[in-house]
Amino acid sequence: MAKLSASKNSLTRAVLGKVYAVFFVTALSLICAAGFGLNLKFEGIKEDIYVANSNFKIFIKERAANIDNELKLIEKYIEAPDFDAKAIFDFAVKNNNEYKAFFIANERGEIEFASDKNLRDKYFAFFLSKPWNNELDGKTSRSEFIFDKSDVPSRFVAKKMKNGKTIAALVHFTAIYEEFARGYEELGISSFAIDKGGKIVFHQNAELVLGRKNIFDLYSVDADYLEKSEVKFANLGSPNSVIYYIQSIPEIGLAVVSSYPIDKFLKENLLFLLICAAFLAAGAFFTIYYINFAKNSIIKPILSIRNILAKAGRGEEIKAYANFGSIKEFEQILNEIVKFHDDFVQKKMNFEDYSRKFGFLFEKGPFVMLLIDAKSGKIIEASTKACEFYGLSYEEIKNKNLAELNASNLTDVTIQQDGEAQIYEMTHFVASGEVKQVSIRKQNYELPGGEKIGFCVIKDVTKSNALKKNAQKQSEIDANSPMFSVVWKDRFIGEISSVSDNIESALGYKKSEIFSNEFEFKNIIHPDDLYRLTNEFNIKFSLFNAVLLKKENESLQTCRLIRKNLEVINCSVFIKFISKDGRTVDEVIGYFIDSKLAANLTAKTGMEIARLNDDKEGAYKNTILSLFANAQEAIAVVGLDGVFLDANEAFCKISGYSKEEAIGKPSNLLRSGVHDDKFYENMWKILLKNGFYSGKIYNKRKSGEIYLEQLSIAAVYNGSKPSYFVAAFHELPWREPKIKPGE
Repeated sequence: MAKLSASKNSLTRAVLGKVYAVFFVTALSLICAAGFGLNLKFEGIKEDIYVANSNFKIFIKERAANIDNELKLIEKYIEAPDFDAKAIFDFAVKNNNEYKAFFIANERGEIEFASDKNLRDKYFAFFLSKPWNNELDGKTSRSEFIFDKSDVPSRFVAKKMKNGKTIAALVHFTAIYEEFARGYEELGISSFAIDKGGKIVFHQNAELVLGRKNIFDLYSVDADYLEKSEVKFANLGSPNSVIYYIQSIPEIGLAVVSSYPIDKFLKENLLFLLICAAFLAAGAFFTIYYINFAKNSIIKPILSIRNILAKAGRGEEIKAYANFGSIKEFEQILNEIVKFHDDFVQKKMNFEDYSRKFGFLFEKGPFVMLLIDAKSGKIIEASTKACEFYGLSYEEIKNKNLAELNASNLTDVTIQQDGEAQIYEMTHFVASGEVKQVSIRKQNYELPGGEKIGFCVIKDVTKSNALKKNAQKQSEIDANSPMFSVVWKDRFIGEISSVSDNIESALGYKKSEIFSNEFEFKNIIHPDDLYRLTNEFNIKFSLFNAVLLKKENESLQTCRLIRKNLEVINCSVFIKFISKDGRTVDEVIGYFIDSKLAANLTAKTGMEIARLNDDKEGAYKNTILSLFANAQEAIAVVGLDGVFLDANEAFCKISGYSKEEAIGKPSNLLRSGVHDDKFYENMWKILLKNGFYSGKIYNKRKSGEIYLEQLSIAAVYNGSKPSYFVAAFHELPWREPKIKPGE
């Protein structure tokens, strides 16, 4: 009896101990998960604070840089002999509502010009004090912020010119308030700006700005708050406790403060905390429930069975116990287990036989594999990936011979020997009729029964071969191109960040010489063209920044460049503005086209463009022709009626049509059927509106094969109207269209 009691206690401890352990681990995991989740959310808030603060810091720095650039640009205009101060300042004030007025003061501090006469007397004494008299020439200076019963502070930004006079702009910083408001709407982060002494100069609450409040009036921040770049807490335990982050902008004497209320963080995550508590309570409830279940449905039945076995061992009558619970069904259950075991053994033998011959990789593996009869070439087994690759079902592919898949002439195939394996490349048909380039590795094996099979691993190399071909073609194009490019950081003829590969053949300078500290690009521009070229660029640059004309691509007047050997070449010049945010220029790309080299390449293409000449078209037409006059690129000339007027040899090779077959035919000769009418209508609208179109398009060769190409079309103008179009394209690696022809 004591033994049975000990056994009962041991079983109870074993079962209930595991239940308690599971509950403890689950509760601990839930608490850890809740803590981890809250930490992730807190890290997300920190990231949002970092992002908001960095955005505002960058925005304020950009605003300061834009104002500096505006003053530099105006200074250049002032130095011009035909300087019209009123027109220039009126233009600046009209196109930027932040500029309240512009002033020009002489060396004595007397205002010589004020764009707003009402403000001349107001700031007469301020300028007489000569606040920037000790500043260096050309350096941008800033005044203290001015608060004039407004929630938007103003300040003077001034620049001392070479002639000793000072040009100053009175700036009203409305855009900063708008940026703060936009940041709060997008991220929910409150931001404001303070000066070096901690005084609030920009804040959504105008009372704080007008009341000359300090950051110490808002938060209990550390004394060295401007020197520590990290997210910290302020006013913990109070209703206005926050998470804050401060970044200083020393060059303009400001710092950006971004904060997030802690009570808002707790409110936003209240539901998450309640859910975690609910799960914990539910876990406790189910633990109690399953403890009772384990006692009544597991422990008690097991103890009853042990009691029956103990009675049987002592020879006691167990008939009453045996009838209880339909014990006669045990024999039926045993028979079912035996039958299941026999079926399992048979299936296991079949599977092992299959695996021995073909391998598990044929069913689940990622490889295109075929087993063929080594003598006849008949396919006797194929992997799942092989069926997908060829677009055939398992039954269909097993009814084929390997030779039926070949699209190449076997006499043209080069076979390489790698040990006992053979490696060769050829083309195969797939079910859709498409031809794919494949690399095949084949090795013959002899099975224990004497049967010889060929094991083939097939790899699709269509795209890789096309990429190699395109890379080789692009290298040839770059080497022979009449156009070379130079990329400057931010401004034209400034620091060079990259040049094209053909720079040495174009100018005679190696890349290492271009990037050296001694090299300046302006030194190779002909002196007679330098001022005109830079002045023309500055005008278009300022128009782009002033949001008057957001044209990314601009053409400049022809200029002369001096090669390293002192030879002078005439170049057509195109510029492209690169702007990440759509507001300020990050990079400028200059495209220079050697007119003489372009003319030679045009002649080498064999194109009969001469019959299209029109004296009225001038240099613009010649520039467009030079851009596309390279024999490695397929080129065609198309009339306004859409009919081919001319084509080069590369066009004929890609399309399959001879010159005679193409000229006089409509351009839809190459139409593949992949794109609908709306696609082509949109393409022509863009071309006629912008004078240029570029995009990827599916076309069809003379053989009926559809291919993918990169197409560029440029309009050649006669005055203000287009005369004809020049199209250039090259083939791209194949990619299945989303909508197939005929669908």
